[in-house]
Amino acid sequence: MDTKEEKILTLDDDLDEDDSDRTVIQGIKDLTSSLENRSASLIVISGSSAGKMFRIEDEPMVIGRSKDCKICLPEEGISRNHARIDRDDYGNAIITDLNSTNGTYFNGTRINRHILRDGDKIQVGSTTILKFSFQDSIEEAFHQNQYEQAIRDGLTGAFNKRHFKNKLREEFAYSIRHNEPMSLILMDLDHFKRVNDTFGHPAGDMVLRKMTEMAKKTLREEDMLCRYGGEEFAVILRNQSESRAYVAAERIRRAIETTKFMWEGKRIPVTVSLGIATLNRANYRDPKEMMADADEYLYKSKHSGRNRTSSYIRQ
Repeated sequence: MDTKEEKILTLDDDLDEDDSDRTVIQGIKDLTSSLENRSASLIVISGSSAGKMFRIEDEPMVIGRSKDCKICLPEEGISRNHARIDRDDYGNAIITDLNSTNGTYFNGTRINRHILRDGDKIQVGSTTILKFSFQDSIEEAFHQNQYEQAIRDGLTGAFNKRHFKNKLREEFAYSIRHNEPMSLILMDLDHFKRVNDTFGHPAGDMVLRKMTEMAKKTLREEDMLCRYGGEEFAVILRNQSESRAYVAAERIRRAIETTKFMWEGKRIPVTVSLGIATLNRANYRDPKEMMADADEYLYKSKHSGRNRTSSYIRQ
């Protein structure tokens, strides 16, 4: 009896010393409960909005290029109001073409109306393909996370260069169609190489993250901040004139200039230079021309002393 007790105590003592190999018993109710309810969704698997997911609602949802559509897909080949998703009396999701210019297709055949089944792929426009799928909350979260990783810069959380190029093309086309102004700000951290060389790359990463955070605070919800290169950033301002864009750029510049960037007890001096181009009444032929103009004004800011904003109205 004493021998058995000693063995048990010895075993318990061993477990207390090293718990790294023990399996912790946990409940799985919270994890599996999400599997009980699966929601219908449309996932964009091809096209400029690839990765985006739209949950199907009980109310009618219009698919189209218009910003007013619940499923907005800003591709030139998609009509403003291209198709509509409805629910029938049995809960089925039905897609109906709304006399679109380029049609709605299922398995290569143009359709007017189609009852969607799990896994169906629908083509709208020349490049956009939508997949109809039933997903639980875990799968939805996974797809959302995958989409965010595809469009965001991993270090700063700003939109990445690929997404910026897509959105610039979309906003440029939208501005031309609706005869509305659209402004582009390009900005560059001043003497950023000196920051890395003096304080180290971890300090440089901190500066990039904090600069992004401060810039976001000065912008509207609909404005888009993107990391274009190493220390180069871009901001797309929808429906903003050059004078308003200049005010927005100056807000960013002053916010960065007055922020304390501290690293290991030392303050790092951080400023940015900015250049602005504004699309107004088709004064640019394409986004590349607009980018070149904004870059030229950024160059002027750099060579005029840095920590300043340059544009057509102010240099």
